[in-house]
Amino acid sequence: MKEHEIDDRDLTRSRPTDPASLQGPDPVLCPECQGAGAIPTGETCPICEGTGKATGRTGGG
Repeated sequence: MKEHEIDDRDLTRSRPTDPASLQGPDPVLCPECQGAGAIPTGETCPICEGTGKATGRTGGG
């Protein structure tokens, strides 16, 4: 590696052909808590109300 180059090897996915890296977010899981049922502060997720599942109320509009 040359002095003026930036080492960005750890910033990308493990392999571009890895099928897991091509998938987007799981549509079954709540987009707010990612299926955990709680937000990082430890409170119950206000979007899915603790179920961890996506609801019909989520989305843009």
